[in-house]
Amino acid sequence: MIFRTTSILFVIVMSIASASAQSVYQGKETIDKKEVSGLTLSQSIPEKHLITYWESYLEKFGKVKGKKGTNTIDKASIPAVSPNPVQVTSLVGSVSKTASRVFLSLNVDGSYITNGSDSGYKAAETVLKDFSNYAAAREEVRLADDVFSVAEKSHQKLQRDIEDKTKEIEKTEKKLNELRSEVEKGKADSQTSLLDLQNKQKALEAAKTKVPGLK
Repeated sequence: MIFRTTSILFVIVMSIASASAQSVYQGKETIDKKEVSGLTLSQSIPEKHLITYWESYLEKFGKVKGKKGTNTIDKASIPAVSPNPVQVTSLVGSVSKTASRVFLSLNVDGSYITNGSDSGYKAAETVLKDFSNYAAAREEVRLADDVFSVAEKSHQKLQRDIEDKTKEIEKTEKKLNELRSEVEKGKADSQTSLLDLQNKQKALEAAKTKVPGLK
């Protein structure tokens, strides 16, 4: 159990280190049959969890719309990017079983932020990097919670085993006490039976003496 928990903790440490790695690059995606330009962040977090973290993170910029994995904010407030409303379009997709990516498209006044020379590019990059830190922290909590759940279930199983064995011991002790009582009663009955047998033997011998020649 100690080895298993240690192994899981090692996996968590390695997962957190991977999840914290930040890699932002330019990209394009087709969303709702429309090609849009933006920035992409790769992160070592499974897609279904990254989707949850991303949707939660986006809420601070405005009302999030869309289905799981594809989200938009019509008039996002991201002052660091632009004082004007920002059209946010995003997509979370799987890269592998343990890694996924976030594509973020920011449209300000009809223009997409995609190049390092674009106004607001650094701020847009920071949005994704801040999210990367946020997602890594959330993932750390999730993984630690998983380890806790495994340890808790193991502890509960041990407790159940102890309780079951304790009940079995109590049941066995009760049966032993019943058997001891039966043995003591048997001894007493045997003693009474012996006395009765001896008395009957004496009566038999006495009866035989009344018949001459009878052995």
